[in-house]
Amino acid sequence: TDQELFPRAIAAAFRATDLEAQRRPEGITVEEQAPVNGKLSDYLSIKFPIHDDAGHVYATGVIATDITELKRLQHELRGLAERDELTDSYNRRMLFEIGACEVRGARRYDYPLSVMMFDLDLFKQINDTHGHAAGDQVLKGFAGLITSELRKHDTFGRIGGEEFALILPHTPAENALLLGNRIQQQLAHCRVLADNGAVMQVTTSIGISQLYPEQADFEDLLQSADSALYQAKVEGRNCIRMFRRL
Repeated sequence: TDQELFPRAIAAAFRATDLEAQRRPEGITVEEQAPVNGKLSDYLSIKFPIHDDAGHVYATGVIATDITELKRLQHELRGLAERDELTDSYNRRMLFEIGACEVRGARRYDYPLSVMMFDLDLFKQINDTHGHAAGDQVLKGFAGLITSELRKHDTFGRIGGEEFALILPHTPAENALLLGNRIQQQLAHCRVLADNGAVMQVTTSIGISQLYPEQADFEDLLQSADSALYQAKVEGRNCIRMFRRL
């Protein structure tokens, strides 16, 4: 029996789907897991009732295909679809999807939501002077620094090039400003060593906006943070500006 072959929880799950298959003349298709050689594997199982000569169900037929490798590839593809390959932060598409959900949640449950936008200062000069490999090192290092500051429910992503965004639920703009100051202080003590031996110091301009009632959606919220970021760059870079309503 399943109970003799498998752990109790897995055996119970098998029994439940067996009984469901017996109630359906056409059978069912389910994904299941089972331990094989000490390792949990994934299976796609087709289960169907087996009848005796009198038409009574007396067993369940099962055709199971090992799909462990397929599930692993699906997981990798899902990661590629959601993540920026270089920095392992969320990509633009996923950032906007999560941002839209966060805006709906903030409005429904009435909690503050802030967004920070980052632009690495004079990044083109790094690429032109030290090469794109050095630029990649800077981007990965910066993303790692931000990631180390994240809470469980924060979302960090790369918008494109040297621009990043951080979504901060349950966070007013004033608290986002404190985080921005802390990030800039940490950057001031960081150095990136290029493959050619050059030592690079990186700074970032930051724009912050809190969600206001007149902002229609996440794109509007991000645009407000982008306007503050532009102001920071105009005023000399390596500083933080907050979006203010007129």
